[in-house]
Amino acid sequence: MKFSPQKVGIIAGGGALPIRIAEACQHRGDPYLVLATDEFADEIPAQLASVRIPLSKLGRAFSALRQSTCRDVVFAGQFERPGGRVRFRPDFTAAWFFVRHLTAFRRGDDTLHRIMAREFERAGFRVVSPLDVAPSLAAAGGYLTQTRASKYERTDLLHAFKAAKAHGRSDEGQAVVLRQGVVVGREGRRGTDAMLREISHTKGKGGILAKAMKPDQIRAVDPPAIGASTVEAAATAGLDGLVIEAGSTVIVDLETVVATADRLGLFIYGVHTVDA
Repeated sequence: MKFSPQKVGIIAGGGALPIRIAEACQHRGDPYLVLATDEFADEIPAQLASVRIPLSKLGRAFSALRQSTCRDVVFAGQFERPGGRVRFRPDFTAAWFFVRHLTAFRRGDDTLHRIMAREFERAGFRVVSPLDVAPSLAAAGGYLTQTRASKYERTDLLHAFKAAKAHGRSDEGQAVVLRQGVVVGREGRRGTDAMLREISHTKGKGGILAKAMKPDQIRAVDPPAIGASTVEAAATAGLDGLVIEAGSTVIVDLETVVATADRLGLFIYGVHTVDA
């Protein structure tokens, strides 16, 4: 489907991605509103149009988006499930959503993302991808860094990419770590950085972090993403570089990410699915 922009509501989780999407909209002159979720979102700069509402107040969130005449919504940033450090105090709309979909919270992330997207669509919004709203954030193919994968053949990079795709079929995560062609780490629900912290405590050096869209994942919600913190965590884990899915991976602050990788001596290589 070709994306034709409407006023977009940016449902903001943690991190810089929601801000970068809002800046891209502002730069193009496209209308937008950042709906910063109390439970997750960082502070939104004053020059960006925003409101702050708990995501657990789903009815209020829908009302704010409608009052601002938002037609499209995009989920951007880091979110967590209820429980742990995140405590929701839902309004009636959110409570009814949780009751209707209680079993989904015990299943994989992709199932939960599909249900959440459907809930916004039932409320009359169109859920779109961050890469539709801000296509400049999409990873390019080939080497993004000056640093090259001198220890690896292209077949090794494609093998790592395919291993990430294979892991994605489990709906547990989008990323894996390979050493000498063998998967030694698999991303779970705690995310890529948590996996890399675990790898950093194991013996061994070298290896590749591979991250890709899950084979059955909907494009609009939770595309794979990397930032400078991902590169730094990969370096701390002793890895040699990153293989990511070109065209489908969001890179937050590309110049900073590439500069960080080159400074730490890591490569970043983008693979198009059709080439793998």
